[in-house]
Formats: sequence, structure tokens, C-alpha cells
Amino acid sequence: MPRSTIANRRAIQFDKSLELRDYAAVAISASTTETALTFPATKLKAYKAVVDVAAHTGYVATSAQWDITVEAALTSGGTYKTVGAFTATGVQNRFDVPLSGEWVDDIVADAAYIRVKAVKTGSPGNLTYGAFLAPCC
Repeated sequence: MPRSTIANRRAIQFDKSLELRDYAAVAISASTTETALTFPATKLKAYKAVVDVAAHTGYVATSAQWDITVEAALTSGGTYKTVGAFTATGVQNRFDVPLSGEWVDDIVADAAYIRVKAVKTGSPGNLTYGAFLAPCC
């Protein structure tokens, strides 16, 4: 069977202005909320939060883990609600958190800010991770 000559088109666009957390930042050792990004979260059809997580030690499901959430709010200092979430399992991985304007608007009407938060349960090792928003689908 002949192999395709079509190039790999799965590259993900990275725009520094849509970065939620720099992967090169110092690893965190405690629950941390990142600075919110002004973003018209409810106005776009489809996008995603791309979260890259480095390997870390000490993962034990439910008792020693890092939970990472993507949150949205109407104002920078407002009440943030989770619009996407996952648990890092100690292995290096990339997580795509699909989002849409309709989904976010159902949770936080007219949300204009988005951020990521990592919550530590128990005593897993320090966490290195980065996150950014990118076009989806």
C-alpha cells in the first residue's frame, strides 16, 4: 500500500498572548491559581486549552494528585467557575480541554476572563506544567 505524501497537519498553533501558564516557569509545590487572561470565552465557536504536564513523582489516585482546572469568570476579580478539568497522573502528557463559546456561556454568562488552576491533594511531587488557548476542530 503506498504511503501518503500529505504532511502532518496536526501541529497546534501557539500564540504567546493566549498563554495561561508558561511551561518554563518554576515547578509548583502547592495549589496555585494563575493570573486570568482577558479572553472573549463566550464569543468563539470552538477552541481548546492545551495543557502540557511534565512527569512528577508520588501520584496515587484520589490521595496524592494534581487536579488542573480551566476556569472562566465575568470579571477579573469575580467568581470563577470550572469549564474544564482533568487529573495529572504522574506521567508526561498533553491534555486538550475542548471548549466552546456556547459551553462556557452556559456556565458563566458573558465570561470575559479565563485562567488555569492546579490543586494539590496529598503529597505528590512538584508540578511543572504549561497551558495555552488554541483554535480547535
